[in-house]
Amino acid sequence: MKLVQYLPVLFLSTAATYGQSDTLYVNDTHVLSLIFPKPISRAVTGHANYTLGYNQETPERIGLLQGNQGDDSNLLVVTEDGLAYSCYLVYRKQLEESHRFVAIDEAIGNVLPEKRRDKMARKEKRGSLRDRMSDSLQYRKASQYFLERNTTVLKAKRKDGMVLRLRDVAYFGKETYIVLEIENKSNIDFEVDFVQLFKVHGNPQKKSSYQKLSLEPLYSYKKPSIVKVGHVERFVFVQPKFALSGKERLWVELQEKRGSRKLVLKGSSNNGRAWPPVTQSLSNGPKGVLEPKVFISH
Repeated sequence: MKLVQYLPVLFLSTAATYGQSDTLYVNDTHVLSLIFPKPISRAVTGHANYTLGYNQETPERIGLLQGNQGDDSNLLVVTEDGLAYSCYLVYRKQLEESHRFVAIDEAIGNVLPEKRRDKMARKEKRGSLRDRMSDSLQYRKASQYFLERNTTVLKAKRKDGMVLRLRDVAYFGKETYIVLEIENKSNIDFEVDFVQLFKVHGNPQKKSSYQKLSLEPLYSYKKPSIVKVGHVERFVFVQPKFALSGKERLWVELQEKRGSRKLVLKGSSNNGRAWPPVTQSLSNGPKGVLEPKVFISH
């Protein structure tokens, strides 16, 4: 890690224009680690008593700040995305903190020309789109595999001629694949308002210890908008990998769009045991590993 070279005084005018955003206390016996949202491209202090060490050859997010006793000063840091961060520097024998994560909303402005900022934004947007398309393709292939394989019912809820079934819970990669099934045995079509997953802890009757957290899927595959009379619809939710521990349970709620029918499928507690990961690749056929005590079929 190289020590920062002091840039011309003109560079410090940026800090004067936008003002200081915070005060940092440093000394010569300890290092204050500053972790920025993006890698550091430039940094300067207003006095030689203070130095910020950072990697100039391979830009990194972390900078190491130290200072010697003397006059107060200031620090200006510019990250690779053009955002500038400014703070006031004060020497103190005893430090209040050894590290700090700098939030992006602490930036005092952007020093890049507007055209360059627009170019960077378009580049990041294209990269993000490619990532999303790649993830969606992987989710779709894995979902199709889990949808087609033969599994026994883990849990079922029956009400008003409707049946909500949990057929599979499997790990693959960094995601959890949850296969659900809706069967309409009634004489009225069922329009789906929503299917929502929840992680539930505790007893609803004991509000002090009860928690019900919704789980938002990364991707849904073949989720139906309507289940016709006599039909069965099977679909998949892809969730970030999670495990149930202690008294946590997985709930699935199904609500009718234009009607009052509602089904709530409640899983049993996991007794503190987590689901183990899947090691097989998709090309070899991933196999979900189920925890038998998470759900009890009937």
